[in-house]
Amino acid sequence: MRDCKATILNNRDQRGVALIMALMLLLLLTALAAALVFVANLETSVNANYRREQVLYFAGKAGIEEARDRLMATNPNTLIVTGTVPTCTPAANHDCLPATPVVPSTANGGVFYIRGGATPTAVTPWTSGTAYTDDELCHDKYALPGQTAEPADVRCIDEPTGTTWYKSTTSAIPWSPAVGATNAAALPYQWVRISLKLNGSVDNNLSTRRVSSTDLTGTIPVCWDGSREILKNPAAADCTKMVTLAVPGPAASPVYLVTSLAVDPTSNARRMMQAELALSPSTPFPSGMFATSSACNALSLQGNVSTNSFDSSVSPPVYATTGGTIGSNGGVSITGGAVSVGGSIETSAVTASGTPNSCPPAPASSLSAPKPPNAISTFPTPYTEVPPPIPVGPTNTPYTAPQPAGCATAGCMVPGTYGNISLSGASGTLTLSPGVYNINSLSAGGLAGITVNPPGVVVINVAGNGLAAATPVVDIGSNSVVNTPVPPATTSNPNNFQINYGGTGSINISAGSKTYAVVNAPAANIVMNGGGGASDGFWGAVIGGAITATGTINFYYDRNLTGFPSLGSYQEISFRDVMY
Repeated sequence: MRDCKATILNNRDQRGVALIMALMLLLLLTALAAALVFVANLETSVNANYRREQVLYFAGKAGIEEARDRLMATNPNTLIVTGTVPTCTPAANHDCLPATPVVPSTANGGVFYIRGGATPTAVTPWTSGTAYTDDELCHDKYALPGQTAEPADVRCIDEPTGTTWYKSTTSAIPWSPAVGATNAAALPYQWVRISLKLNGSVDNNLSTRRVSSTDLTGTIPVCWDGSREILKNPAAADCTKMVTLAVPGPAASPVYLVTSLAVDPTSNARRMMQAELALSPSTPFPSGMFATSSACNALSLQGNVSTNSFDSSVSPPVYATTGGTIGSNGGVSITGGAVSVGGSIETSAVTASGTPNSCPPAPASSLSAPKPPNAISTFPTPYTEVPPPIPVGPTNTPYTAPQPAGCATAGCMVPGTYGNISLSGASGTLTLSPGVYNINSLSAGGLAGITVNPPGVVVINVAGNGLAAATPVVDIGSNSVVNTPVPPATTSNPNNFQINYGGTGSINISAGSKTYAVVNAPAANIVMNGGGGASDGFWGAVIGGAITATGTINFYYDRNLTGFPSLGSYQEISFRDVMY
């Protein structure tokens, strides 16, 4: 009995063990569940942060891509405009520029902003102490009023003073709201700054050890020669003008330093990045009127032809009886009338096969001032111009431009792909809006005319498919082209009307009125017919396989041209995150 009682007492002492074990197991499971919740929340936060980082990355990249696109002269919302910046009203100096504002220049301090985000008017990168302040600007070596310096990798504190050191416009990409409006669907990039890259810019590319001994402050602009970055020659007005110096430098284009800021509207997380953009430099013009053929009459001037030059970069334009140089890979034939060449007459010293050029020299009597720099001269090897590509899409079918409501002329067209455009014999005017046109042929002969409206850049790429041998691919009559200056410029720019043709057909151009254009057809047969008016003529540059100019023609080579403008996209030379 005593043993049984002891056993009962011992069992009674162990009755709470199961409860304790159950509670301990429950506590363990609770800890495991809490750990799982914590890990899940941590993973969610990590994923959310990563997603936010990626959204900001692509938003910032979108801003850079918008700047890259709008730097193209053929973009309907281009930022490229020549001339001086108009007085901006209101004095806040933003959102009061024309549809095509000016790229960085001395007139706007060299700084240009594109404002984006859900509410562009709330984005003021030029104001210190805001969520969207441009706190990288002080590191990029721009001589701006009141700009304070900060150590490397430290955000800028104070913005420059005043309102004249920058200009701005609003984003034009989809979902970007109008000024004063809000759109929550807009990409969260807040602003993009476009400025010229300088030698001392803090960009992790050109170190201070590479600063020129003549540029101790690092403020010389950086240029792109197609393969590397070089410093602008201080004697040149800009990178594109180095080829026009007395001792020509390389063909080059400016390098733009594009800075983009994206900010998350909820968390205020931010990401800033920079890219360097540049166009491949244009091949320099050999002369204002040049024939690539090796024939002795490749360039033939007949009648009262005169060549001179002007500069479209200034208003009013500056004219000169020098600079109107003409030439060919073969010979220059001058017959009849009173040809007057205000420049040099240049031919190749050798043929394409390397044998001496046997074409007789042009008569020195045709020079308006037969002394340097106007002279009869040769260049060492034939000039080679790569023909522009034949556009894909145009067909040998007629196209009549419509005249929709609001179109005051015979027809209005927008950029696109078309067949054979003809106004020949008509008295109306064809109106082209700025952009790129891929066409099969263009005929605006007789009393027909062409005008560009609104002012901007028109590029016409001609295919010439299936045309009869006697049919010109381009025929521009005596009423020719009305190429209105792009505000605020007051002088028309020949680069604003460009004709490209890579085939061997013919092109007819009548110089009966002021036609500002460049014609790039290095394999075509070009015939230029004169009008007669003292103020009439062709202003720009013409390159063809063979060129015949007859009648009374006043030809003015634009000294501001450095080559056919590149139609390709801006190249992204470098890209980096700004890590602060």
